[in-house]
Amino acid sequence: MTSSDRFDDGLFVSIDLWYPDCWEIAVTERIDVGLLGYGIYMTGEEVATLFSMYANDQATIADGVEAVAESKHVHSVSEIASGFRRTTVPKPGNAIRELLVIHDGNKQISQPLTSKGFVCTGPIDIRDGREYWKLVTNHSRNEVREQFEILREEMNAEINIRSMTQASGQNAVTTLPIDRLTKRQLEVFQLARENGYYGYPKETSAGELAAELSITTSTLHEHLHKIEAILLGDTKIG
Repeated sequence: MTSSDRFDDGLFVSIDLWYPDCWEIAVTERIDVGLLGYGIYMTGEEVATLFSMYANDQATIADGVEAVAESKHVHSVSEIASGFRRTTVPKPGNAIRELLVIHDGNKQISQPLTSKGFVCTGPIDIRDGREYWKLVTNHSRNEVREQFEILREEMNAEINIRSMTQASGQNAVTTLPIDRLTKRQLEVFQLARENGYYGYPKETSAGELAAELSITTSTLHEHLHKIEAILLGDTKIG
């Protein structure tokens, strides 16, 4: 057996999803907060998860924490002193609170994802009623699509594959951070790219893209401006 027989390149997979009875999704639909989930630990039917809740101000954070505690799927919420991690992930809000939440594992999609051969590279970003996951797997692209189709049926879930990138160093450094785009921004960006808007010469116009999306040209330009700012790393715009 050669080394090439033993080792295959992994596949990085970026997705966003929605599924029913998820308290994290429900909270971010109701309250203008986001959640970054780390360190999921399962004990029987209970799950312990570390979360960073972020928002524009502390009042909204307080509303978000109250909404989490009121969920019937949450058993307890504990606040943790900020700065306990040695490494941090940039958070998009002006206000942040660190939480340890004990909740019902039967209502989570993490275990079904793991059982289908996906490993979360974290953190899980939950905002605007959607969860954004970064995963790695040794599945082929077709197998990834098949497993997600099974998961859609099992969990009554909406799963959108945002990107699949071979986990080699050469490809990884050129991967765009499209996981930071909203679902609508991703739709606009994919349409623009697929129709040759970023080609030279352009194969389509802003007016044609706007017509296909049933929006004005000025709205399209606003979307593209925000998308390009995010992809180029300008955190002040998005």
